[in-house]
Amino acid sequence: MPEFLLEVGGEEMPAGWLSGLTEQLRQRFTEMADRERLVPEQVRAFSTPRRLVLAATIVDRQPAREEQVFGPSLRAARDAAGKWTAAAEGFARKNNVAPEDLGQAPKDPSRPQELNLVFLRKTPGRDAAEILPSVIASVLRSLAFPKRMSWDAWIDDGKGAFPFGRPIRWIVALLDGRVVPFAIHALVGGEKGPVLVQSGTQTVGHRFLPRGDAGRPLGISSFADLKQTLARHFVLVDPADREVRIREGLKSAAAAPGATDHELVTEWRDLVEFPTVLAGRVPDEFETLPVEVLDTVLVHHQKYIPLRAQGGRGARFAAVINGDGANPGEIVRGMERVVVARLRDAAFFFAEDRKRPLADRVSDLEGVVFHQGLGTYKDKAERMVRLVDAIATLALLGPEEHQAAREAALLAKADLTTLMVREFPELQGIMGGIYLGAEGSQRAEVARAVRWHYHPLSIEEASPPKGSLAGAQAVAFGAVSLADKVDTLAGYFALGLTPKGSSDPFGLRRAALGVIRVLLDFWGPAGKRLNLTDLISVAVEGYSGALKNPPATAAETLEPFFLDRLEYVLVSRGLEQDEVTAAVHTPAVQALSDVHDVLLRVQALHRARSEAREDFEHLAVAFKRAKNILEQHPASAIDPKLFESDAERELHAAVGRLSARDGSYEDRLRALAGLRGPVDRFFDDVLVMAEDKKLRANRLGLLHQTVSLFYRIADISKLGGSI
Repeated sequence: MPEFLLEVGGEEMPAGWLSGLTEQLRQRFTEMADRERLVPEQVRAFSTPRRLVLAATIVDRQPAREEQVFGPSLRAARDAAGKWTAAAEGFARKNNVAPEDLGQAPKDPSRPQELNLVFLRKTPGRDAAEILPSVIASVLRSLAFPKRMSWDAWIDDGKGAFPFGRPIRWIVALLDGRVVPFAIHALVGGEKGPVLVQSGTQTVGHRFLPRGDAGRPLGISSFADLKQTLARHFVLVDPADREVRIREGLKSAAAAPGATDHELVTEWRDLVEFPTVLAGRVPDEFETLPVEVLDTVLVHHQKYIPLRAQGGRGARFAAVINGDGANPGEIVRGMERVVVARLRDAAFFFAEDRKRPLADRVSDLEGVVFHQGLGTYKDKAERMVRLVDAIATLALLGPEEHQAAREAALLAKADLTTLMVREFPELQGIMGGIYLGAEGSQRAEVARAVRWHYHPLSIEEASPPKGSLAGAQAVAFGAVSLADKVDTLAGYFALGLTPKGSSDPFGLRRAALGVIRVLLDFWGPAGKRLNLTDLISVAVEGYSGALKNPPATAAETLEPFFLDRLEYVLVSRGLEQDEVTAAVHTPAVQALSDVHDVLLRVQALHRARSEAREDFEHLAVAFKRAKNILEQHPASAIDPKLFESDAERELHAAVGRLSARDGSYEDRLRALAGLRGPVDRFFDDVLVMAEDKKLRANRLGLLHQTVSLFYRIADISKLGGSI
């Protein structure tokens, strides 16, 4: 099969775009080539900041296609005398054949006796070279960029103006070495103008290398030729090759074994076409700066990887350049000058901030607005303290835990007024904890709670601050983190500023996910579970006043929002969607009253269902049927004397035995699985909706009682299975 090669080159694209665009290019081409019957195989896509590359094998000509075109039914095709009707003649004429040359076949395979007239349409295949220009246009048009730009371009695909992620400067389109004609035109007055870019056999190498010979056109004939030619001209087309070169460079820079790359290697890989790693030095004068400050300057601002010394300090750093590393000394000196300037600023801020205790800064929060409709950060700090008090009132905090969480809630936002956080916003919370620790006047649990209270920031179970907190520190952190996030959510929901679609400018989904994670993974007091519904009520009451939504409305909208986030977290951890839904939305238990209990119930349901999947499938079907019946009928008392069949008596006896059963959720579910037989016999032998009102009410009451046994753990009608 011939090879098809497509390279689209242009202005540099952001590193964050490339991974997604590369996969899109592969998928879109595969889909569209399949649609055109080009039988794509070995489809591969690559990218650099200046180019998207695709290579695949396809057939050189479409296979011929045969398809059945159905006409009128045979009954409508002939009249009573057996002559062809107008419908039959019209269908034949449309297909350029005589009616007698048409075939007969069933249009609906499930009704083979009902025949229709049918015409076998044969479509000859077309050359791939003839089809590929439209495929290229469709693929380029379909790429979804985070941002598109209009560069006054037009392509001849019937859609006209052609915005793209960045202006295109060259296109290579080859089928077995032969050019596939494709052109991008200028957009002039909304119409097709002169050609801007024409496909050909010439690619372009590195923008600056080799010196004195950079940027000239390079002729190529295949993907292998493209890859080798560009490599000679300092462009590594395959991101994997660039990553290997980067990691080898880091190894040569003597990074400590196991040192984190702060996820910069992937970004570096997509920032440059020919990566070269250089190492610089951090002067000893900055040894007293906190590691977090060093990392913020190096990683977040400069995109450098700290190279830790023996004691864990950042004495050196690694950086990547888009070049061959010539004159490394001069390049590194320039990098070091920038790093030193930033670190000297940080050292000055650190020294100045420490001249005032953090507690003295709480009053300064009156000048920092949280939100125009929600007051200042001083107001927020006071609300957070009230929420911590509410948690303690629910008997979830001991006296010492309460005091530590209360102090941390009041101090949590104070570092927003420091010079360091104003310059480096990434350090909010972190610097508060560092300053408190340096003062030595606060307990460790207060400093740690302030340090981590913005977390958790992601849903991964092992993500920070997992492993960094224990005992009293975890309790104080959990209380302050919950108070901060629940207060924020209550305020924005009371203002009516809820997330809509993909829009979430205030990060409310992340805040809600953080609340769920604290309750699942970090809430400390043994055996003490926080009722999130109660905490939401306290939080929204704290905003009562001149807000768009009254507290009750805000709470009503917040609760389903939290339930959605709870489901999302549990499913993201690999739990089955239907099992999660069954445990979260069971009528007898309010999920937000004990989030951790929901996790236990889902896990128990999964294990019990795995052992008796067929029983649970049958029960799920039966309970769907039962719910449909019970929706319009309230529960009523059961009188065993009214039972008329053994099926009723058997189910009632089984329910009675199981109602008194204790034990773990898993043990109870295993026992409940044994209801399959009695439930099946009940529905087989008993008419629930009997004409006699007393019999009907008695049977409905028995169904209610049966369903309620499961409702204490999960609504199994939401499990897989259909009526």
